[in-house]
Amino acid sequence: MTDILSSEVGTLPSGFDPWDPAHVDDPIAVYTMMRETEPMHWNAKRRLWFATRFDDVALVLRDHENFSSAQYNIDKPHMTERPVDGDRYQAFKGPTMVTTEPPEQRRLRRGSAPAFSTRGLDRLAGRIREIADRLLDGVEGDEGMDVIADFAYPLPVYAIAELLGVPREDQDEFLELALADRGSPAHDPHASKETLERTAAHGRRLREFVEDVIEKKRRLPGEDLISALLTSQREDGLTHAEMIDTIHLMMEAGHITTVNLIGNGLDVLLDRPADMEAIRNDPGLAPSAVQECLRFVGPVQFTGRTATRDTVVGGSLVKAGESVIPLIPAANRDPSQFTDPEEFRIDRRPNRHLALGIGVHVCIGASLARVETEIAYTRLLTRYPHLRRAGETAWNTSFELRGRTTLPVAFR
Repeated sequence: MTDILSSEVGTLPSGFDPWDPAHVDDPIAVYTMMRETEPMHWNAKRRLWFATRFDDVALVLRDHENFSSAQYNIDKPHMTERPVDGDRYQAFKGPTMVTTEPPEQRRLRRGSAPAFSTRGLDRLAGRIREIADRLLDGVEGDEGMDVIADFAYPLPVYAIAELLGVPREDQDEFLELALADRGSPAHDPHASKETLERTAAHGRRLREFVEDVIEKKRRLPGEDLISALLTSQREDGLTHAEMIDTIHLMMEAGHITTVNLIGNGLDVLLDRPADMEAIRNDPGLAPSAVQECLRFVGPVQFTGRTATRDTVVGGSLVKAGESVIPLIPAANRDPSQFTDPEEFRIDRRPNRHLALGIGVHVCIGASLARVETEIAYTRLLTRYPHLRRAGETAWNTSFELRGRTTLPVAFR
């Protein structure tokens, strides 16, 4: 019979806190230690379980009947110190496909599905190539650039603008509004009052902008997400508030995740010139290279679930009402799933990573994020065959979404 550990047992230090800045600086080392010594860790400080093995993480992510995303998002036990959200987040805070469970989750997701069809992604891919080249044209003749500020940040915003159906003449304004906060400061427990007030003002402007685009699409629909959501209003009973929250979800999740993926992956590739040359000589390697970037340095560190009933995971009893944090990077380097997991291989196959989720909550924009990153790498490496580092880089301070804040490169 399998031994079952109660939530009172733990081998890591009682004061261990995954949100500690020292941990954020080098999370992989901590994840490896957790996976090897205490793969299901009960953290007394945060009152949370942490899962680190591939099979346990996959189970928690996939089993939406026993582990609820909806219940977790109602009461996040680790976020009790954050300030009251600014108006921007109150305006976009309703239920979404990420924070609900079937059948409601399927209804909310169904309205967005047409925009992510093969036809929709093929249309977007051509436009994303044009955007990538335009951004690179903007630094033509320079000695180099900051990949994050000059390329990785604006590229996904323009891609989301295309996805939503924002008219091209309005996309620069959309970029300005979307990048105003550079992240989600209203979710930062250390955010100042001034920061929250500024964020709220940006939120009001962004809401007005989105409402204007919706009205334009009511009059003249197209092949875009907002038009698909308007159809869902008629066919699935999607409310206007649900539409707004879905749009905001796409803007938030679809932007910073891709920014970090582009930056994190390129950060690894810059230390491996042979891999960059291989991709440049054979662009067909780009899809598998991006998959390996997702596995090796994927931006999403975790997503939470709350147990709806007592459930055993990895030999540990997770009691009803207790929350579990599946540590995705730990699972993606589990040697039981991946051969030589600490090696970066652009041609790794198979590569069944969990970087973009699994089950009913798998990221709806996963294919779009991969396409954007593939295009970003191939266009950048083709136009600048001698790309190299040109300065120091730095990590952000987020435990949830890991990414570089700056990545200076030289073109020659």
